[in-house]
Amino acid sequence: SQPLPLIRHIPTAESEGEAAWIPPVHKKDHKPSYNHRDAVPPSLREAILSFILVCAARRLRGSGTKHNSMLVHVTRFNDVQERVEHQVKHELKGIVDRLRVRTADRDLLLELRAAWDRFAHTTKAIAARGDGIFKNPYHAWEEIEGEILAAASAISVRTINGLAGGVLDYDEHREDGLSVIAIGGDKLSRGLTLEGLSVSYFLRCSRMYDTLMQMGRWFGYRPGYLDLCRLYTTRELCEWFGHIATATEELRQDFELMVQSGA
Repeated sequence: SQPLPLIRHIPTAESEGEAAWIPPVHKKDHKPSYNHRDAVPPSLREAILSFILVCAARRLRGSGTKHNSMLVHVTRFNDVQERVEHQVKHELKGIVDRLRVRTADRDLLLELRAAWDRFAHTTKAIAARGDGIFKNPYHAWEEIEGEILAAASAISVRTINGLAGGVLDYDEHREDGLSVIAIGGDKLSRGLTLEGLSVSYFLRCSRMYDTLMQMGRWFGYRPGYLDLCRLYTTRELCEWFGHIATATEELRQDFELMVQSGA
């Protein structure tokens, strides 16, 4: 099957080597930095902007009271997750503050508009596949622009692990919907559901089949916003998931052959 155009590869310079924001191999005292600054890398900033646009678009599609979730899964260490939370909160606050004085910050609006143009291109490309489940509404930038500030202002950032106090209290937001950027590791990869998941930023490396299969459930899509889903990850992780998907399908075929032969 031709894959859907929803994957965005994280540049090697941001994900590998000692200069990476979070290297594949690191310790619990690692301090994430980009260009020697206590800040998120450009790819994560792009993912955050994408999530804001997703929330704005879902408001236009009548899903403004539905849950929206973004996953940031980059390390298993709780200490590093807390540092990532600080950086993401700082980045999100800066974006919201600049949106509130939008007449004075034309550059940010231009950046968001360029990002939305890429979303619109993807929406049209997926709709052209011919299957009815792939067709979702197209929204002009002028419509999206009117919803951006409200969508961004409603987003909270939470670390979800065994030590953090943050929880995903979806039930308490059934009427108004919870919009959240969830940062975590093992607790997120094993059994905890992110409702309304649309954007995943994924650097967590593993070659273990059981771990990959647990993590792989993040990369599904949901009715009504398939075209808005985005997965930010490395080319290497894409290859690993492709390998395990092939192996899983071969296993299913082996079971079917065994059933047919009475084994």
